[in-house]
Amino acid sequence: MLKPAEMRELRILVLDKDVDSVIKRLDTLRNVHITDIKDFYDEWSGLIAPAKAEETALKASELLTRLDNLIASLRPEDTKTAVESEMRASGEEIDLNAIEREFSGLEQTVKALTSEREKLRDALARPRELLKVIEILEGFGIDLDFIGEKEFTAVSVGKVTSRNLDELRTALETVTGEHHVVVSRRIAEEGEAAGFDYVVIATLLQDNEEVARALRMTDFEPFHLPLRELPAKSSDAKATIESEIQQLEAEQKEKERALNEIRETRLHDLMEMQELVAIEESKAKVKALFGASERVRVLEGWTPKDEVNAVITGINGEVGGLCVIEVREPKRDDVRVPTLLKNPKLVKPFESIIRMYSLPSYRDIDPTPVTAILFPVLFGLMFPDIGHGFLLLLLGVLMLFEVKLKGLKEWGMIISLCGICAIGGGVLFGEFFGFSEYAAHLIHSSMHMEVPHLLHTLFIHKPLWFEPIPNVTGMFVITLLIGALHMGLGVAFGVRNKLADKDMLGTVIEIVKIWTLLGALYFLLVLLISSVADSEIGVIVAIANVLGSINVMQGFVVLVAAPILVLFLLCFVVEVKHEMAHGKLSFIDLFIIAITGVIEAVLENFFRFLANTISYGRILALALAHAALIEVFILLAFMSSQINIAFAAVVFILGTAIVVLLEAIMSGIHAVRLHYYEWFTKFYHGGGIEFTPFKFRRTLTQ
Repeated sequence: MLKPAEMRELRILVLDKDVDSVIKRLDTLRNVHITDIKDFYDEWSGLIAPAKAEETALKASELLTRLDNLIASLRPEDTKTAVESEMRASGEEIDLNAIEREFSGLEQTVKALTSEREKLRDALARPRELLKVIEILEGFGIDLDFIGEKEFTAVSVGKVTSRNLDELRTALETVTGEHHVVVSRRIAEEGEAAGFDYVVIATLLQDNEEVARALRMTDFEPFHLPLRELPAKSSDAKATIESEIQQLEAEQKEKERALNEIRETRLHDLMEMQELVAIEESKAKVKALFGASERVRVLEGWTPKDEVNAVITGINGEVGGLCVIEVREPKRDDVRVPTLLKNPKLVKPFESIIRMYSLPSYRDIDPTPVTAILFPVLFGLMFPDIGHGFLLLLLGVLMLFEVKLKGLKEWGMIISLCGICAIGGGVLFGEFFGFSEYAAHLIHSSMHMEVPHLLHTLFIHKPLWFEPIPNVTGMFVITLLIGALHMGLGVAFGVRNKLADKDMLGTVIEIVKIWTLLGALYFLLVLLISSVADSEIGVIVAIANVLGSINVMQGFVVLVAAPILVLFLLCFVVEVKHEMAHGKLSFIDLFIIAITGVIEAVLENFFRFLANTISYGRILALALAHAALIEVFILLAFMSSQINIAFAAVVFILGTAIVVLLEAIMSGIHAVRLHYYEWFTKFYHGGGIEFTPFKFRRTLTQ
């Protein structure tokens, strides 16, 4: 369970005429990850060549693009679910030419209707604009024959921004003196920018050029009316335009009706065509991954070990035994091997956390089962509260059973487990919605108030273990021990990796690293344990007694100096052995290797373990921050209760929401960080290729 599924390499040789049948069987089996034959050319010594790209692939791709475009133009958003709910059986053979013939006629019809509909939409824009202008003129009480150039006057109608209206009046007065009339009216319209005035301007014809210049300078936008095409009376013109609009809208509705009929009767057929063409395209593309000789095709792929017999039986049955199937066990360090994770349903959601870092390679240990245990535990220690944990559990359960998206359902499981561990942390540390024995003491000492008996009975309980705030140093020691155990597990996995690689010297180095980790932990405990000698935490007392019985200098020699020295010697030996394989070594080379060994032993291991162990102090920091922040809101609520009980309740509820949201996110981020940077770096490689079994995407056909 701690490693990806064991894979087998498949090398399948079939006759050229049976390729389509084999692909069909692989789609049915859905357990073979097909690899490009180019990755294996060296093993064939020129016996095969790359399969030539088929004309079918290009034709299917082009037809699929046309189908996608047509379906997108026909299908409204609310149609997708209803259409895809049906399943229809498809024929055994896919005839692209027949599909194209059927589709082309439909495509031409839809394109013609769509084009005509767009033309009608454009044609409607002009009369609708004219109708709006005429309604504005009716508001001014003027007819169309009043507008335009007359024998002695010129009348213009348009709009101008309100801030330019005074400027327009001033400009006209400058140009014409008092020989002009300006009538304005502000009309607010939906979608119209605020601050516009509709204006009717009457001037002398002789001032036309100067007036036009003045209007341009003030950004006046004139309404252009086809006066010769419309009746003189505004009411008659309005009736004429409304009749034209009705006619165009009727034609537009007819086109929409025709398109809706096609959508209702043929959209599902088009989507079936789309799926069948996509299958044909996939088939053509996968053939390009095969190798080919004159009459034989070669397929390379991977399948889980326990699926090998099913693949062999299925392909032999499809081609009547006229094939050769070779099964190979891959090397552990073969980077071409895809990774398939097989974890229990309860554990599987935590694969998403692993994938955010990197998918395990085939040689890696799969850390998902351990992460499924340790991630919620670390979260619960950083977010310890019975009430807040229950809220998280409730959120997780709602996501599990009410949300349909798979990704969110997986996170629902993670949040639920984190909520359970947060409840456990609250029981250990005696916190319930922020209330604790320490919080009660804080309320009494700072505000001279007592927690009401009912609240005390419901929310304040004696901790099963201890409270973090009064025992900060002790809690810090606990986090160091947790960090050492967590990283020790990671280094132990590193030992397992080296053993699997049959690297005995590397195995010894990894074992010595565990010794070095213990030395870093001992160094930190010696610094801290004296300050918690009077602690009531049993584990701290036990550690203090053990360390007190050890001579400090002897402890430093055995647990700090000795592993560093041994690690240095091992690193020195490994590097010398590596360099000697490439030639003789000079004294300078040995000196440089020695310096490198010191750096690797002291800086890269001891001090890194030291820093990594201290990094687990964030468990303490988050637990304290969580408790302190909610206690601030509790104090505010008690202060508010002296004014109004309802307001105090609002303060507490709002504070709880802020703390749960903020601290849950922070605890999650730091739990992820402890895994990625403190734990994974001890054993995990990543960079795996996801196992993707070949299959056609079928939604409407089967």
